[in-house]
Amino acid sequence: MRQVQNEVRNNITRFHMIKRGDRVIIGVSGGADSTALLHILVQLGGILKAQYRVIHINHGIRGPEAEEDARFVESLCAGYRIPCRIVEVQAEEFAEKHRISVEEAGRVLRYSVFEEAAQAWEREADTEKIVKIAVAHNKEDNAETILMQLSRGSGLKGVAGMKPVRGRIIRPLLTVSRAEIESYLRKEEISWRTDSTNLHDDYTRNRIRHEILPRLVGEVNRGAIDNITRAGRLIGEADRYLMRQAERFLWDTLVEDRDSVGISTAELLRQESIIQSYMLRIMIGRVNRSMKNITAKHIEDIARLSEAETGKRLDLPYGMQAVRTYDMLWIGKKGFAGEAVSEEAGAGQEGFYRENFHFDVFDYGPDMKIPTGERIKWFDYDKIGDIMEIRPRRVGDYIMLESGGRKTVKALMADEKIPAAERNSIPLLTVGSDVLWVVGHRISAGYRIDSGTRRVLEVRYEGE
Repeated sequence: MRQVQNEVRNNITRFHMIKRGDRVIIGVSGGADSTALLHILVQLGGILKAQYRVIHINHGIRGPEAEEDARFVESLCAGYRIPCRIVEVQAEEFAEKHRISVEEAGRVLRYSVFEEAAQAWEREADTEKIVKIAVAHNKEDNAETILMQLSRGSGLKGVAGMKPVRGRIIRPLLTVSRAEIESYLRKEEISWRTDSTNLHDDYTRNRIRHEILPRLVGEVNRGAIDNITRAGRLIGEADRYLMRQAERFLWDTLVEDRDSVGISTAELLRQESIIQSYMLRIMIGRVNRSMKNITAKHIEDIARLSEAETGKRLDLPYGMQAVRTYDMLWIGKKGFAGEAVSEEAGAGQEGFYRENFHFDVFDYGPDMKIPTGERIKWFDYDKIGDIMEIRPRRVGDYIMLESGGRKTVKALMADEKIPAAERNSIPLLTVGSDVLWVVGHRISAGYRIDSGTRRVLEVRYEGE
């Protein structure tokens, strides 16, 4: 009995789940897990000094049985003198409307109710301290999740299973088995409710719970559940490491516009394929918060797009699109590139004629004065290292900033309030999509003269 309480207390301490004086919403269905969670948190109340509120969700599926569950939870909370709120939702209706399973609909609705209640309590308390949401997932639940994600073809993040803490969500029972929980309740002489839908095999999780996991434990390895959850924890560690590596590579090369993000295809393809996939996931996350409908196949298709010809596009979930431009891969909401200039725009206009530019290369001396005029610019010649081009703007063009970051030419022109009608007529001096000079406006910080400069490229613009 005390072993389960100690395990929960250790989890709370180890993962910083609840601190003294915290406000905690406890999701209680009336089943064994949530009933035990409520009882244990009440027992630890003298130590935690936390404030509790209980929410019970009636999913609108089981009729009178669900109403009895609600009355049971209300009675339980009355005994503990904890405020209890019963919320009714329509999981089947929601599932049909959004074309998802009833199981998934129930999960979405539950967390939506919990989140709204947490935010309301924060406003009521007038505090910036977040309200926690305690849910009663146990060790078997975690193993079931790992197997479900594995069978669906999820990436490492999904196969890592549940986290003890995710934002405001806390799972104090995650390392406790179902058998330990039920034994604890019996010894404490506490009854619980049994959801009849958990006994059926109508839902994917129930089939894993009643058929697959018992056979793994009984016929393959008695320690299967512990081994699966341990593997999930190790996979989670690998996932976090790979994410950090991808972030390190990405932030040096990422170009962000108002409604899209881009990366040099050369930089992307230079990385190992698994790092590429993490970089692409990060990019998607910058455009759209939810990754739930992004599959491994989507990531593979985007990676292939980076090697495709210019102009190729790929539609993605959540109204997103990936686009391959001159030497960049962009991800954004559909139509994000619609306002951008085509590669041919401005061709043949007088300002883009080669004879309007005069180039000279000479050795640099520290006593030389760098010109400040709008029509003459100096660049560190040895930093350029590739063929330059004079042209109008293109999708994917960017300029290096003093901070070390990048800005798209589209965003630069908008920030400097250059009239839209004039933007296609402004010449750019470029190396690929890397812009050295937006003539008359800005030069790249990446090619400026510094203490290490040996040779200067002087560019003089003599057009109208």
